[in-house]
Formats: sequence, structure tokens, C-alpha cells
Amino acid sequence: MKPEKTIRIAPADPRTPSIHAMISALDEYQDSLYPPESNHLEPVEKLVTPDYYFIAAWKVNELLGIASFRRVSSAYVEIKRLYVPHRHRGMGLAIKLMGVLEKKALQEGYSEARLETGIHQNEALRLYEKRGYEKTEPFGSYQEDPLSVFMRKKLF
Repeated sequence: MKPEKTIRIAPADPRTPSIHAMISALDEYQDSLYPPESNHLEPVEKLVTPDYYFIAAWKVNELLGIASFRRVSSAYVEIKRLYVPHRHRGMGLAIKLMGVLEKKALQEGYSEARLETGIHQNEALRLYEKRGYEKTEPFGSYQEDPLSVFMRKKLF
């Protein structure tokens, strides 16, 4: 009997070709749901700066998903670029990615995580609610948008 290959989640470079391709797929997905003014997509060039913590999930050499946070202020991080393609959903990977981000934010001394998502992303909204996120007002440079949902969670 062969041992089961485990999922590895670790910091990653978003410029890696497979990760960059996954970010492009996420952009296409978001573009299909929302107009440009309602999309708040961070380009790869920003994701490699010290303001960001970027992770990827792998099973052997297959990329399964990505996620990151942006260090916004001394009080909170903003979850960005969480994406698990449909073919890899159903194994709790997004929950694991969120857990890794939240743990890292806590280790760095942050007490809160915030995020913006869209009203058409029901799976994402359910995931965030399951993780303890609650709806809040726009934060940072975000403006009120009928297509956006703003959420926050106290980290413990």
C-alpha cells in the first residue's frame, strides 16, 4: 500500500509560472462576475512586496490553491487572493489556507483580519462565515459598493 501524499501549505512566490497562471484564472473568474470598478485585484508585482504574505497549497508537484494577506496597519491584515479552483474544492483546502493565514497574522501580532468579497461568491461567503467572519463597513480605501461584502474577524 502506497502512503497517501499529503498537502503542503507554505510561503510561495506568486511569480512562479503555475501560481501566476492560477492568479490569472482567478482574475478571469472575477472579471466574469463583476465590472472592473468592483474588482479589487492585486497584481502579482504587489504580492511580492514585504506588505504581503503569500502562500500556496501543493500535493506533490500539483498546485491546489493560493491565498495571501496584506499588512494594512498595525491592527489588521486584509485577506487577499484566496482561490481554490473548482477541481480541488471539497477537501477543506480553503479552510486550511485561511487557518494558515490567520495563524501567521497572529504570530506577527495582528488582532484582526478583514476582507472584501463579492455578493455573487456564495461559497466564499459561507466559508468566511464558517471561519467566524462577520459583515462590517467598508475599510481602508474601499468605498460602499452594492456588489461588495466587507467582513472582519477578531483573531485569538
